Amino acid sequence: MTSAVVSVVGALVAVGALVVSVVDGRAGRRNTEFLGHRDLWWQRWSWVADRATSDDVRQREAAAVMSVALTTRDWTTADDRWVRQALDDLKTATNEGTNDDLEAQ
Repeated sequence: MTSAVVSVVGALVAVGALVVSVVDGRAGRRNTEFLGHRDLWWQRWSWVADRATSDDVRQREAAAVMSVALTTRDWTTADDRWVRQALDDLKTATNEGTNDDLEAQ
């Protein structure tokens, strides 16, 4: 009888360890996917920010197109929308400053 109880307890511990391993593995995979997405997010928005602050109008236009593309994807985050709004605000401020300069001439 004692050996049967020990066997059942051992089996339950093994099943519990398996469940914990699977859950931990899934959490690790989600974390890895998140970090990969975060790295790609940083690369894309760094590209956009670099061009959005360029003196070249064509590069700023490319940044505007890319920012729209980045914020229309299924995986768009609140951070993406925030960056796009910040770039739009920068563009508006830059355009207003340009108009002031033209009016002064």
